[in-house]
Amino acid sequence: MRINVLLNIGKKPSGAARPIIEFCNKLSKHHDIVMYKAFNPNKNGLEYFVREKIGFLLKGKSFIPEWIDCDFPVEIIPRYDEKWIKDADITFFRSPHLACDVGGWSKRTGNKAMRVSNIHLLKNPLDIPESVFLIASSTMVYEKLKILYPRHRIFRVANGVNCEFFSYENRFYEKPQSIGMIFYEGKNAGHKGVEIGLEIFKRIKSEYPHLHFLIAGLKNPGNLPGYVEFIKGEKSSDMLEFYQNTDIFIFPSLEDAFPNPPMEAMACGCAVVTTDVGGIRDFATDESAIICQPGNLQQMLNAIKTLIENPEKWRNIAQNGRKKIKQFDYSNQAKILEEVFYEILSTS
Repeated sequence: MRINVLLNIGKKPSGAARPIIEFCNKLSKHHDIVMYKAFNPNKNGLEYFVREKIGFLLKGKSFIPEWIDCDFPVEIIPRYDEKWIKDADITFFRSPHLACDVGGWSKRTGNKAMRVSNIHLLKNPLDIPESVFLIASSTMVYEKLKILYPRHRIFRVANGVNCEFFSYENRFYEKPQSIGMIFYEGKNAGHKGVEIGLEIFKRIKSEYPHLHFLIAGLKNPGNLPGYVEFIKGEKSSDMLEFYQNTDIFIFPSLEDAFPNPPMEAMACGCAVVTTDVGGIRDFATDESAIICQPGNLQQMLNAIKTLIENPEKWRNIAQNGRKKIKQFDYSNQAKILEEVFYEILSTS
């Protein structure tokens, strides 16, 4: 199978890009995959006009991200235009604003499949051609897409986790000594619940001053409490070290599609305390994580205290989580995506 992948991959980690790359790493063992990075991701304005010109000068050159390995070629193009794209059976992409352009491409670029893995499309639906197949990242996304796009063919393929990389076989479970979370920034990050997480840190610190508090992110906001250690997570190896040094991982998101960090934390043997958002219930159970209502700060506090004061429960949650999440290794999830691609080819 020849697969074109349109992904505006950068040099810094991206939770949105990681699943696409991991899928492609597995599929590239048996299929011909080319990923295209457009310097102008089909947007208007002077900045993107300049980017497109730079992309034209670099057209055809290889792009190498510094934060994750790609086992397939990543080729630079000026913008996402059919003339820069090779013939394929499937053209796979995730940016909704590309749907109309890509949906109108000729048959030589194959069937068009769009990965839906964010909440923004669900809250602000766009016109998507019926010729574009939709692949939802979670049960929640799948159910909402069926309502928003009743005439489309919709599939469901969950995100996965690279259990070969995100792991910690030598973790020693005596009692929890550290709590960690991810710091998100930017105008579209309010739904991640960072402020709730910081308030939880503050209250836990007042009752359990001996604990170690960790936050990982791309950029230190500069106003974190002095007792918090910031870990710059610009590489996957940085995030691995963060998870391996975290005993209790909290994910206080208010809404999400299918978050990666809880899965990565589970694979590394952390006990996860998360909110019931997006695809959490697709990969976590009450035995493998503590799942709280979004925005319920007190419920999350009580859950964390329970793990701190009951090391056996902490140990059980962590070990059950690590065992459960192995079902979602990309070696399994990529096979499901492969089957979807074959079904698309057989029915179109």
